[in-house]
Amino acid sequence: MPHPQPLTLTPALPTDLLTYILTHQSYPTTLIICETRSNFLSSLQRCMPNTVQQQPPLHVEPSSPVPAEIEAEPQRATCHPLLVATLHQIVTSRYVNLAFIPTLSHLRAYLAVFSGEANGQRGEEEGGPPKQQFEKMGNRTPLLVVYGLVALHRDTSEWSAQGLGSSVAALVEGGWRGGRGVVVLEERDCVDVDVEGGGGERMERRTTGWEERLPMLNGSVKRVGLESEDGGWSGRTVEVGRVLGRWFRFERGEWDQED
Repeated sequence: MPHPQPLTLTPALPTDLLTYILTHQSYPTTLIICETRSNFLSSLQRCMPNTVQQQPPLHVEPSSPVPAEIEAEPQRATCHPLLVATLHQIVTSRYVNLAFIPTLSHLRAYLAVFSGEANGQRGEEEGGPPKQQFEKMGNRTPLLVVYGLVALHRDTSEWSAQGLGSSVAALVEGGWRGGRGVVVLEERDCVDVDVEGGGGERMERRTTGWEERLPMLNGSVKRVGLESEDGGWSGRTVEVGRVLGRWFRFERGEWDQED
């Protein structure tokens, strides 16, 4: 079976990332998050609704007595789908290998030895979910998903087309070696801002980041002064999308689909 072309998606919130994994994963799937576990959980918590929506109570005429069973019944609350432990979510999450890799050197070392084998928490090989004999063979491919690859290079000596290209080449090679479909996406910021006449509203910065420019070679010097179109770097610069475009095809994520 031929390997699918690596895919890069538009930036996604942590909640969108987890929903994508639970929807599209095929055993075995590996998710690499390029930040610490505590930072990712903090971002995930900020994207969750702060309040629990409750269903309105039943309308009862003031003159009529309230039945005891209605008065004693608590209001049923609805929350984010990820907070509902469905059977599909429980079974699927058991067979997703999760790795938090906050530094570039650790990421390259991880990809250099990546074999695609699914191991348990104590290192033993897992057998995977039970296979149904009546299911037909599909075209779904196990995934190797990297969340925050470009951001991991920012503010380092590897922030260049040379450094990013080396990491992407190692990622594509690791995915090919392990028989995985490679998917890359960045984290979308979700911030709360005060609005006039109200409390706070959640706003999202919807930029792909593919148009951001970076220098061609490692060790480039940033010029002091006003920012320019090339980001203030000395020498030639190139867009992030041009670097990724050598290996990846670009698609809009399900969270950015227009109705």
